[in-house]
Amino acid sequence: MPIFRPGQKFRYHKILSRKGGKREVVAALSLTAMVDMFTVLVIFLLQNYNVTGQVIFIPKEVVLPKAESIKELKPAVVVTISSKEILLDRERIIGTEDLKQQESWMIDALATRLKAAMVVAKDEYERNLQNKINQVMETVRGETDNDPNPWNKVTIQADKGIDFLTVKKVMYTVTEAGAGEINFAVAKDHESP
Repeated sequence: MPIFRPGQKFRYHKILSRKGGKREVVAALSLTAMVDMFTVLVIFLLQNYNVTGQVIFIPKEVVLPKAESIKELKPAVVVTISSKEILLDRERIIGTEDLKQQESWMIDALATRLKAAMVVAKDEYERNLQNKINQVMETVRGETDNDPNPWNKVTIQADKGIDFLTVKKVMYTVTEAGAGEINFAVAKDHESP
């Protein structure tokens, strides 16, 4: 069956014409189906970007170290270590100089706020419909998720000029706060073959 443009349905067919003349066909174009289709398309594209497009804010004073082997970062709570201060999701926690003078390994302000941020991340994860759909699909397929607590991931953005003792204190605090997986944000080294 041939495909015709809307409004030209068998216009010149002998059976439908009166005495061999042309018959006027008027068809109203329904926009409802097209609007529905575009709505579904926009929602699909937004969800697809939301799942794959992880955007991390990197302050201008932080220069990330370079690495050859990298993997894609998953959504996580972000701790930033710059030469001036330590941030938790863009919120200032403590100055770097104050941390260097501190003798204790535990950064109490960071631990308290990090625990609260992981509780919020857990609530968001449980509310997210996409995660529930993925869990049901994995159960149906018989696959098991290796990470039982995906909300307790922490990504550390450390400036490449930061001393090791500062990074170690932050890592100790993050571990004591209950983080399950710690990842470091790095820049991909484009010079390697």
